[in-house]
Amino acid sequence: MKRKETGLIFLFLIIIIMVILVFYYPPTSSEVNNTQNHSINQINASLNTPFQLKINQTAVLESGNIKITLLNITEDSRCPEGAVCVWAGQVKALFLLEVNQSNQEIFNLTLNFNETQSQKTSLGYMIKILKVEPYPKANTNKNLNDYEVTLVITPQTIS
Repeated sequence: MKRKETGLIFLFLIIIIMVILVFYYPPTSSEVNNTQNHSINQINASLNTPFQLKINQTAVLESGNIKITLLNITEDSRCPEGAVCVWAGQVKALFLLEVNQSNQEIFNLTLNFNETQSQKTSLGYMIKILKVEPYPKANTNKNLNDYEVTLVITPQTIS
């Protein structure tokens, strides 16, 4: 009889431990981050004033009428610090621009020596990329989460 009681007690303890693990196990950091993503990934910005965006971060301008999101860095071929290069290289960033919640456009901006590629007129606004950090260094890996792009958005002037 003792053997049967010991087995039942052991089984009962295993069930209690499993219930505790299922119901009281703390959320992982990614679960916590997912609940906070909306507030962390959205910033307020102003027209005619430079602001910074990280990957998957959205800037909201003009009381929510304008939103721009940095979707990705699609290329970073800039000559790394500490390296000798034939070409200075460039960095391309992919954006989503939304105006009045109904008009949207996805586009790339390129930061290099050719300033005309670093700006775009879209949906009545001129978007210009001013800087992309961090600047690459020789013998270091690039992490998309480290990138920060500085932009300025101005209303398009009608001539």
